[in-house]
Amino acid sequence: MIDTDTLQPYFKSPRQLANEVLKLYFGSETPSYPIDPFKLLKEFGVIFQFRGFKGLEGVYIVPENDEDIALVGININRPITRQRFTAAHELCHHIKDREKNNICPINGKQKGPEELFADKFAGELLMPTSALREVAKNFEKDGYVSFDDAIYIADYFGVSFEACILSLAYRLNKISGETAYKKLKRRIEKFKPEIKRQDLGLRFDINLLQNVLNAYHYFFENECKAVWYSFKNDFVYNENRLEGVDIDKDVIGELLADLRLNKQNSEYCSSEFRQIVEVAGHSSMYDYIMNTNDPISGFRILDLNKMLFQYAPFPDEGGKTRTSNNLVLGAKFNTVDYKEVPKGIIEIDKMIKELEMRREELTVTEYVDEVIKIHHRITVIHPFSDGNGRVSRAILNWQFKNKGLPPVYLKLEKKERYFDALRKADIEKEYDELNAIFYQEILNSMMQLNSSFLN
Repeated sequence: MIDTDTLQPYFKSPRQLANEVLKLYFGSETPSYPIDPFKLLKEFGVIFQFRGFKGLEGVYIVPENDEDIALVGININRPITRQRFTAAHELCHHIKDREKNNICPINGKQKGPEELFADKFAGELLMPTSALREVAKNFEKDGYVSFDDAIYIADYFGVSFEACILSLAYRLNKISGETAYKKLKRRIEKFKPEIKRQDLGLRFDINLLQNVLNAYHYFFENECKAVWYSFKNDFVYNENRLEGVDIDKDVIGELLADLRLNKQNSEYCSSEFRQIVEVAGHSSMYDYIMNTNDPISGFRILDLNKMLFQYAPFPDEGGKTRTSNNLVLGAKFNTVDYKEVPKGIIEIDKMIKELEMRREELTVTEYVDEVIKIHHRITVIHPFSDGNGRVSRAILNWQFKNKGLPPVYLKLEKKERYFDALRKADIEKEYDELNAIFYQEILNSMMQLNSSFLN
């Protein structure tokens, strides 16, 4: 953990303080960009959590004593570039203002000296003036940097387009034309940088999300039964909506209890209540996954499919692979011939076992990336006549659990994006979009399950 005591001589200058922090972190090495402020928080012994703040960018909570930990809350609803700035801003509070809590509002007016200092520190930490000057030289024409070229500079440092333009204008005087603050802001809005990025073929930098996930602290333990059951009801409800099962969230608990108690003797165990039966089986499947110590393997998908349909009128049909090439309604990806399914399951088993052997040596995102490839492969093999989506995501969540990660679910409004990402992985072998979807959902689950913190 980095010691902050040596930094006190630099508390009068945000630029000097930021430069000294980078020197402490990188040592004799040249800093690499974009700077990872989340890892820096971790190195300074600060735990950060995303919260659904309204009107706040972030908050710094002072440790109560030497045994306590410093906590930072960051608004999950803000863009990743803003979250990075907030992380750097709160790091400044931890280093310099750690004797009192700090609450940082969105668009705070009449900021006090501590907030202004932390803002300048964050800007210098993520985009040091010396480094910005060197990078800007590569884009200068007649001594100025164009708005088009500033997009590339912003991406290089992992900052917002606005922050980059303001820094080029006010730190380096490299923006031509009208640069009075209000007029420059209007120029930025009129330029529409996000649309311009798309026109230039620039994609979201997934490395920024990877930085967050690799440094994030997940507190939840399965023993927190009340929190888990509340989460599971949301989980089961959204997972089944994704598969076209439309059921009232408020009645899920009552129906599950009856089916568990009476099984095939339940009044709901009939084709008339097919949706209810599947919801009950899906819930039991996740109870098994979250509590089992059984070793995971590719062949477990057969067991999971059987669990999914365990309350159906003919439960023995569950767990059997398909015997024809059925159409996947709404999907935008291809599936293998049914005769290739057994070979595909063996392939999945090999991929899972190889990943399990490497699990401890991989970072969170390295591991998640490999799990997502397995998930995609299961969707392509499409082993069953029904339940493939829920089973493939069940295996994914079982693997997440083995790495100490929470289960994730996708809401119905993300279905098209999810299918598009699967198609892209299928046709182009490009996984960034699929990875980004699951990175964000992991963070959402962590936030929901870590609900007792920062409240």
